Amino acid sequence: MDHSHRDRTYKKSRFQQELEQSVSRKLISSLLLGCLLFCIAIAVVNALNQNARREDHLESVASTFHEVYNNTSAFLLDAGHTELFLSELRNDQDNLRYLISHYNVSALVEIQLILTDSKGNVRFTTFSEGEMNLHRQEFNGIAVDNACHLMRAVYTTVYHFRANSSEYVMIHPLYRDGEYQGAAAVYLNENDWTKLFSQYQYDAILTKSNGDVITCSNSSFLSQKNANKYLPADAAQYVRVNGNRYLRSSRSLENGTVLAYSFIYSPTNYSYLFVGLLLIVLLGLSWAAMFVRIMHAMTEQMVKSVDTLVREIRIIRKEDPDHIIEIDTGDEIDEIAHQVNKMVRSIQELSQRNIALAEVNNRMEMQNLQAQINPHFIYNTLDNIRYLIPTDPQRAQQLIGRFIGILRYSINNTKHNVPVKDDLKYLQDYLVIQSTRFGANFSYEIDIDDACMEFIIPKLLLQPLLENSIKYGFQKKPRIHIRVRGWLGEDALYFTVEDNGGGVDETMLEQLRDILRSDEVNIEHNGLQNINRRIWLGYGGDSGLTIDSTEGEGFTVKLKLRLGGM
Repeated sequence: MDHSHRDRTYKKSRFQQELEQSVSRKLISSLLLGCLLFCIAIAVVNALNQNARREDHLESVASTFHEVYNNTSAFLLDAGHTELFLSELRNDQDNLRYLISHYNVSALVEIQLILTDSKGNVRFTTFSEGEMNLHRQEFNGIAVDNACHLMRAVYTTVYHFRANSSEYVMIHPLYRDGEYQGAAAVYLNENDWTKLFSQYQYDAILTKSNGDVITCSNSSFLSQKNANKYLPADAAQYVRVNGNRYLRSSRSLENGTVLAYSFIYSPTNYSYLFVGLLLIVLLGLSWAAMFVRIMHAMTEQMVKSVDTLVREIRIIRKEDPDHIIEIDTGDEIDEIAHQVNKMVRSIQELSQRNIALAEVNNRMEMQNLQAQINPHFIYNTLDNIRYLIPTDPQRAQQLIGRFIGILRYSINNTKHNVPVKDDLKYLQDYLVIQSTRFGANFSYEIDIDDACMEFIIPKLLLQPLLENSIKYGFQKKPRIHIRVRGWLGEDALYFTVEDNGGGVDETMLEQLRDILRSDEVNIEHNGLQNINRRIWLGYGGDSGLTIDSTEGEGFTVKLKLRLGGM
């Protein structure tokens, strides 16, 4: 009964209620925001995709037109061809038929030629007698007059003889010594235009600026009353043709003389969009309700577990350093407790072993000079986690993961030497936790070359140096910055740990250097001494640790590890 009463009181505590409300509000708002962003993303992606298709299609149509136009213009303006045209006008030798046939072999759009003299008489044509009717002759004469009047190198127009039939016409006036001799007019085959544009997924229309249709891939887009004209009634993006909805866009070509229209089939799917949106919202609300219940249970258990763990840690810290934590919650806190117990046992074992290892050889000394994590770091980290749970559960979860990784890594006695990249992962987790603890008062940077990552170094080599920088740096300054560097030299691997803390004066600096050179154990500064001896035992030669400091400006530790050691 007493346990039940305490449980009911705990569940109704103000802290628990506020935590559940905070988590619930954040979870629901996050899920709803996620649904909204998802819907917006679908709309944006669809719009971007449609815009990309439109631009790709217009670009393809424009590219095809320019290629045909430029090839035909080059044919008309070629100096050798112009000379043949003039020669034909003088001699009537019918030398052009081969030239036209040869051009049409590789042309995207085949051409037919009409050559007229200065009086408008047809002197040569590749059209058959039936195709060269009176209507075409009259049109050609008017078009040639316009070309001469406008004084253009290449004049363009469109010839229509019947509905749904059009030929793009390009005319080049011919001059000799400044005197008009005649004109060469080429008619581009309408069927070839259609074949060119049928290769694209979407429909297209090419017109002159006055609406005369050059080619149309789908005749249903044209008016039955005037099938040779296309002049949009408005600038609407979406148009309906025979009950189908299309996205229409246009582009100006050849200095505004030609317009290219693109039509992309774009059916309306409002009903499907509405159903999809409704489904997403309902799913989001269902997930929110489900996760709220789960989070209520998780936060309740986590709060209990963290409080219990903190109490146990306080016992270890203040009352009994050998106390064993007993928590059976089955969650991350249980794992932390397990790792802390292993840490305590590991520290006890290492303490006992260090007494016996005083007289062993250098190799045994090297294997057992193992850096340990400050117990205060564990307590402070757990305290930070406890305060993050009600305000930022996700960050607390991430911090727990990093903390577990640190504990596992530091107490793993199966590996005494590890690649640089493994120790770097540990250092990053350690610095993130310290950054969470000190906030804006603590910053750091890590700059270790990729070439160093696979080299083997003693595990936890740099962590004690970082801990010293934090410990002594904050004693003299409210804010500190730590920089860790690593690079590969010709014969050694180098690391530096620099901080901008208070540093030490020249007298203290010389004392520390004497301690590094001494074989006697210095209790107060044995951390630097152990690291120096650890490096020297493992790498030999001039390997070791050097220090430098300027009072009021900072402290720098440099490590040299000769290649070929360990």
